[in-house]
Amino acid sequence: MQSALIFTVSLLLISSPVYTKTINWVVADFAPYYIFNDQYAGTGRDESIVTLLEQQLPAYTFKRTILPSSRTIQELANPNYTYCMLSLYQSPHRRQHIQFSQQTSTVGLSPSVAIHKELAQQLKLDLNQPVSLDALLNQYKLALGISMSRSYGDAIDAIINNSADASIIIRPGRDTLASLTYMLKKKRIDILLGYPSEHYYLAKSMGFDDELIQLPLTEAPELSYGYIGCTNNKQGIEQVKILNTALEQVKQQAAYQEILLRWLPDNLKPLLEQRLKISKNASTQ
Repeated sequence: MQSALIFTVSLLLISSPVYTKTINWVVADFAPYYIFNDQYAGTGRDESIVTLLEQQLPAYTFKRTILPSSRTIQELANPNYTYCMLSLYQSPHRRQHIQFSQQTSTVGLSPSVAIHKELAQQLKLDLNQPVSLDALLNQYKLALGISMSRSYGDAIDAIINNSADASIIIRPGRDTLASLTYMLKKKRIDILLGYPSEHYYLAKSMGFDDELIQLPLTEAPELSYGYIGCTNNKQGIEQVKILNTALEQVKQQAAYQEILLRWLPDNLKPLLEQRLKISKNASTQ
Protein backbone atom coordinates (compact mmCIF):
# COMPACT_ATOMS: atom_id res chain seq x y z
CA MET A 1 0.00 0.00 0.00
CA GLN A 2 2.76 2.40 0.98
CA SER A 3 4.78 1.56 -2.11
CA ALA A 4 1.74 2.17 -4.31
CA LEU A 5 1.23 5.58 -2.69
CA ILE A 6 4.88 6.50 -3.23
CA PHE A 7 4.60 5.40 -6.87
CA THR A 8 1.48 7.54 -7.39
CA VAL A 9 3.11 10.62 -5.83
CA SER A 10 6.19 10.08 -7.97
CA LEU A 11 4.05 10.00 -11.09
CA LEU A 12 2.40 13.27 -10.10
CA LEU A 13 5.74 14.94 -9.51
CA ILE A 14 6.99 13.78 -12.88
CA SER A 15 3.86 14.63 -14.85
CA SER A 16 3.03 18.04 -13.34
CA PRO A 17 5.94 19.96 -14.91
CA VAL A 18 5.15 18.39 -18.29
CA TYR A 19 1.52 19.55 -18.01
CA THR A 20 2.38 23.11 -17.02
CA LYS A 21 5.09 23.29 -19.72
CA THR A 22 2.68 22.43 -22.54
CA ILE A 23 0.84 25.11 -24.52
CA ASN A 24 -2.07 23.85 -26.61
CA TRP A 25 -2.71 25.94 -29.70
CA VAL A 26 -5.92 26.08 -31.67
CA VAL A 27 -5.26 26.30 -35.41
CA ALA A 28 -7.75 26.48 -38.27
CA ASP A 29 -7.57 25.39 -41.91
CA PHE A 30 -7.80 28.98 -43.12
CA ALA A 31 -5.23 30.11 -45.66
CA PRO A 32 -3.08 32.14 -45.78
CA TYR A 33 -2.99 32.20 -41.98
CA TYR A 34 -2.59 28.42 -41.77
CA ILE A 35 -1.76 26.47 -44.93
CA PHE A 36 -1.88 22.69 -44.68
CA ASN A 37 -2.36 21.05 -48.06
CA ASP A 38 -0.89 22.80 -51.11
CA GLN A 39 2.55 23.80 -52.41
CA TYR A 40 2.64 26.64 -49.87
CA ALA A 41 2.03 24.33 -46.89
CA GLY A 42 3.76 25.52 -43.72
CA THR A 43 4.17 29.14 -44.88
CA GLY A 44 0.97 30.55 -43.36
CA ARG A 45 1.31 33.83 -41.51
CA ASP A 46 -0.06 32.80 -38.13
CA GLU A 47 1.46 29.32 -38.05
CA SER A 48 4.87 30.85 -38.85
CA ILE A 49 4.62 33.25 -35.91
CA VAL A 50 3.63 30.37 -33.60
CA THR A 51 6.85 28.66 -34.76
CA LEU A 52 8.88 31.77 -33.84
CA LEU A 53 7.29 31.69 -30.38
CA GLU A 54 8.11 27.99 -30.09
CA GLN A 55 11.77 28.76 -30.84
CA GLN A 56 11.70 31.52 -28.24
CA LEU A 57 10.34 29.16 -25.57
CA PRO A 58 12.43 25.96 -25.83
CA ALA A 59 11.35 24.82 -22.34
CA TYR A 60 7.73 24.56 -23.53
CA THR A 61 6.09 21.93 -25.69
CA PHE A 62 3.70 23.34 -28.28
CA LYS A 63 0.79 21.14 -29.32
CA ARG A 64 -1.55 22.08 -32.15
CA THR A 65 -5.22 21.15 -32.44
CA ILE A 66 -6.93 21.72 -35.79
CA LEU A 67 -10.52 22.93 -35.45
CA PRO A 68 -13.09 24.38 -37.88
CA SER A 69 -13.03 28.18 -37.80
CA SER A 70 -16.60 28.18 -36.52
CA ARG A 71 -15.57 26.34 -33.34
CA THR A 72 -12.34 28.09 -32.37
CA ILE A 73 -13.82 30.79 -30.12
CA GLN A 74 -16.20 28.32 -28.51
CA GLU A 75 -13.30 26.02 -27.56
CA LEU A 76 -11.13 28.90 -26.35
CA ALA A 77 -13.93 30.07 -24.06
CA ASN A 78 -14.44 26.64 -22.46
CA PRO A 79 -12.90 26.88 -18.96
CA ASN A 80 -12.62 23.08 -18.68
CA TYR A 81 -9.72 23.07 -21.14
CA THR A 82 -6.86 25.45 -21.83
CA TYR A 83 -6.17 26.58 -25.38
CA CYS A 84 -4.39 29.54 -26.93
CA MET A 85 -4.81 31.05 -30.38
CA LEU A 86 -2.93 33.67 -32.35
CA SER A 87 -4.26 36.76 -34.10
CA LEU A 88 -7.59 37.22 -32.35
CA TYR A 89 -9.56 40.45 -32.41
CA GLN A 90 -10.69 41.73 -29.04
CA SER A 91 -14.26 42.59 -28.15
CA PRO A 92 -16.04 43.19 -24.82
CA HIS A 93 -17.85 39.85 -25.14
CA ARG A 94 -14.68 37.91 -25.89
CA ARG A 95 -12.83 39.51 -22.97
CA GLN A 96 -15.36 37.92 -20.62
CA HIS A 97 -14.18 34.44 -21.58
CA ILE A 98 -10.72 34.85 -23.09
CA GLN A 99 -7.52 36.30 -21.64
CA PHE A 100 -5.67 38.44 -24.19
CA SER A 101 -2.01 39.37 -24.51
CA GLN A 102 -1.03 43.00 -24.06
CA GLN A 103 1.32 42.75 -27.03
CA THR A 104 -0.19 42.50 -30.50
CA SER A 105 0.64 39.19 -32.13
CA THR A 106 -0.12 40.27 -35.71
CA VAL A 107 -0.59 43.56 -37.49
CA GLY A 108 -2.00 43.76 -40.99
CA LEU A 109 -3.80 45.99 -43.42
CA SER A 110 -7.53 46.41 -42.97
CA PRO A 111 -10.08 45.18 -45.53
CA SER A 112 -9.49 46.19 -49.14
CA VAL A 113 -11.11 45.53 -52.49
CA ALA A 114 -9.63 43.35 -55.21
CA ILE A 115 -10.35 44.52 -58.75
CA HIS A 116 -9.10 43.66 -62.22
CA LYS A 117 -6.37 46.09 -63.28
CA GLU A 118 -8.11 46.55 -66.63
CA LEU A 119 -11.34 47.69 -64.97
CA ALA A 120 -9.52 49.97 -62.53
CA GLN A 121 -7.79 51.67 -65.46
CA GLN A 122 -11.07 52.03 -67.37
CA LEU A 123 -12.57 53.78 -64.32
CA LYS A 124 -9.45 55.98 -64.07
CA LEU A 125 -8.94 55.08 -60.42
CA ASP A 126 -5.76 56.32 -58.78
CA LEU A 127 -4.02 53.03 -58.02
CA ASN A 128 -1.68 54.69 -55.52
CA GLN A 129 -4.47 56.01 -53.29
CA PRO A 130 -7.22 54.44 -51.16
CA VAL A 131 -10.65 54.36 -52.80
CA SER A 132 -14.11 54.84 -51.34
CA LEU A 133 -16.26 51.72 -51.15
CA ASP A 134 -19.34 53.95 -51.13
CA ALA A 135 -18.24 55.52 -54.43
CA LEU A 136 -17.45 52.13 -56.01
CA LEU A 137 -20.95 50.88 -55.16
CA ASN A 138 -23.11 53.93 -55.62
CA GLN A 139 -21.22 56.10 -58.09
CA TYR A 140 -19.47 53.54 -60.30
CA LYS A 141 -22.24 50.92 -59.80
CA LEU A 142 -19.82 48.02 -59.43
CA ALA A 143 -20.99 44.55 -58.40
CA LEU A 144 -19.51 43.63 -55.02
CA GLY A 145 -18.88 40.13 -53.65
CA ILE A 146 -18.89 39.53 -49.87
CA SER A 147 -18.99 36.56 -47.50
CA MET A 148 -22.18 35.99 -45.52
CA SER A 149 -22.15 36.82 -41.78
CA ARG A 150 -18.69 38.38 -41.88
CA SER A 151 -18.09 41.81 -40.37
CA TYR A 152 -15.66 44.23 -42.01
CA GLY A 153 -15.85 46.98 -39.38
CA ASP A 154 -18.63 49.38 -38.45
CA ALA A 155 -18.03 51.90 -41.24
CA ILE A 156 -17.82 49.35 -44.06
CA ASP A 157 -20.72 47.30 -42.71
CA ALA A 158 -22.84 50.47 -42.62
CA ILE A 159 -22.10 51.23 -46.28
CA ILE A 160 -23.07 47.69 -47.31
CA ASN A 161 -26.26 47.73 -45.24
CA ASN A 162 -27.29 51.18 -46.47
CA SER A 163 -26.61 50.61 -50.17
CA ALA A 164 -30.01 49.18 -51.02
CA ASP A 165 -29.71 49.85 -54.75
CA ALA A 166 -26.18 48.47 -55.08
CA SER A 167 -25.37 45.13 -56.68
CA ILE A 168 -24.06 43.03 -53.79
CA ILE A 169 -23.51 39.29 -54.16
CA ILE A 170 -23.50 37.48 -50.80
CA ARG A 171 -22.20 33.91 -50.63
CA PRO A 172 -22.63 31.47 -47.72
CA GLY A 173 -20.65 28.30 -47.09
CA ARG A 174 -17.27 27.08 -45.91
CA ASP A 175 -15.26 28.05 -49.01
CA THR A 176 -17.08 31.31 -49.60
CA LEU A 177 -14.02 33.43 -50.33
CA ALA A 178 -12.62 30.91 -52.81
CA SER A 179 -15.98 30.82 -54.60
CA LEU A 180 -16.11 34.62 -54.75
CA THR A 181 -12.51 34.79 -55.97
CA TYR A 182 -13.42 32.42 -58.81
CA MET A 183 -16.36 34.70 -59.65
CA LEU A 184 -13.97 37.65 -59.73
CA LYS A 185 -11.65 35.73 -62.03
CA LYS A 186 -14.56 35.07 -64.42
CA LYS A 187 -15.68 38.73 -64.08
CA ARG A 188 -19.07 37.76 -62.68
CA ILE A 189 -18.43 40.34 -59.97
CA ASP A 190 -16.41 43.55 -60.30
CA ILE A 191 -14.87 43.87 -56.84
CA LEU A 192 -14.27 41.55 -53.92
CA LEU A 193 -14.14 42.69 -50.30
CA GLY A 194 -11.79 41.00 -47.86
CA TYR A 195 -8.36 41.14 -46.27
CA PRO A 196 -5.45 41.74 -48.70
CA SER A 197 -3.51 38.59 -47.80
CA GLU A 198 -6.60 36.44 -48.38
CA HIS A 199 -7.17 38.01 -51.81
CA TYR A 200 -3.56 37.56 -52.81
CA TYR A 201 -3.25 33.94 -51.68
CA LEU A 202 -6.42 32.79 -53.42
CA ALA A 203 -5.70 34.67 -56.65
CA LYS A 204 -2.14 33.30 -56.65
CA SER A 205 -3.44 29.78 -56.07
CA MET A 206 -5.81 30.22 -59.04
CA GLY A 207 -3.05 31.67 -61.21
CA PHE A 208 -4.40 35.14 -61.93
CA ASP A 209 -2.86 37.34 -59.23
CA ASP A 210 -1.01 39.36 -61.88
CA GLU A 211 -4.38 40.42 -63.35
CA LEU A 212 -5.60 41.98 -60.09
CA ILE A 213 -4.78 44.96 -57.96
CA GLN A 214 -5.91 45.50 -54.40
CA LEU A 215 -6.92 48.94 -53.25
CA PRO A 216 -7.19 50.10 -49.61
CA LEU A 217 -10.48 51.70 -48.58
CA THR A 218 -10.90 55.21 -47.23
CA GLU A 219 -13.58 53.93 -44.86
CA ALA A 220 -11.30 51.33 -43.21
CA PRO A 221 -8.74 51.96 -40.44
CA GLU A 222 -5.12 51.90 -41.55
CA LEU A 223 -4.18 48.79 -39.59
CA SER A 224 -5.87 45.70 -38.19
CA TYR A 225 -4.53 44.25 -34.93
CA GLY A 226 -4.63 40.69 -33.61
CA TYR A 227 -3.69 39.38 -30.17
CA ILE A 228 -2.94 36.05 -28.54
CA GLY A 229 -5.96 34.78 -26.66
CA CYS A 230 -5.95 31.96 -24.10
CA THR A 231 -8.75 30.40 -22.08
CA ASN A 232 -9.67 32.60 -19.13
CA ASN A 233 -8.68 30.17 -16.39
CA LYS A 234 -5.65 29.97 -14.08
CA GLN A 235 -3.44 28.12 -16.52
CA GLY A 236 -4.51 30.26 -19.49
CA ILE A 237 -3.76 33.49 -17.59
CA GLU A 238 -0.27 32.24 -16.76
CA GLN A 239 0.36 31.15 -20.35
CA VAL A 240 -0.70 34.53 -21.73
CA LYS A 241 1.90 36.20 -19.50
CA ILE A 242 4.62 33.86 -20.76
CA LEU A 243 3.60 34.32 -24.39
CA ASN A 244 3.34 38.09 -24.00
CA THR A 245 6.98 38.23 -22.85
CA ALA A 246 8.05 35.98 -25.71
CA LEU A 247 6.19 38.18 -28.20
CA GLU A 248 8.26 41.19 -27.17
CA GLN A 249 11.39 39.31 -28.24
CA VAL A 250 9.91 37.76 -31.38
CA LYS A 251 8.71 41.13 -32.69
CA GLN A 252 12.29 42.41 -32.70
CA GLN A 253 13.31 39.75 -35.21
CA ALA A 254 13.58 40.48 -38.92
CA ALA A 255 11.78 37.19 -39.59
CA TYR A 256 8.68 38.51 -37.82
CA GLN A 257 8.21 41.45 -40.19
CA GLU A 258 8.98 39.24 -43.18
CA ILE A 259 6.13 36.96 -42.11
CA LEU A 260 3.71 39.91 -41.82
CA LEU A 261 4.58 40.95 -45.39
CA ARG A 262 4.76 37.44 -46.89
CA TRP A 263 1.20 37.16 -48.20
CA LEU A 264 0.75 40.71 -49.46
CA PRO A 265 0.89 41.76 -53.13
CA ASP A 266 3.88 43.90 -54.08
CA ASN A 267 1.88 47.12 -54.32
CA LEU A 268 0.76 46.85 -50.68
CA LYS A 269 4.00 45.73 -49.00
CA PRO A 270 5.46 49.27 -48.87
CA LEU A 271 2.17 50.57 -47.47
CA LEU A 272 2.20 48.10 -44.58
CA GLU A 273 5.89 48.78 -43.90
CA GLN A 274 5.19 52.53 -43.79
CA ARG A 275 2.19 52.16 -41.50
CA LEU A 276 4.06 49.77 -39.18
CA LYS A 277 6.88 52.28 -38.88
CA ILE A 278 4.50 55.15 -38.10
CA SER A 279 2.66 53.01 -35.54
CA LYS A 280 5.92 51.96 -33.85
CA ASN A 281 7.17 55.55 -33.66
CA ALA A 282 3.86 56.72 -32.22
CA SER A 283 3.90 54.03 -29.51
CA THR A 284 7.40 55.02 -28.36
CA GLN A 285 6.62 58.70 -27.99
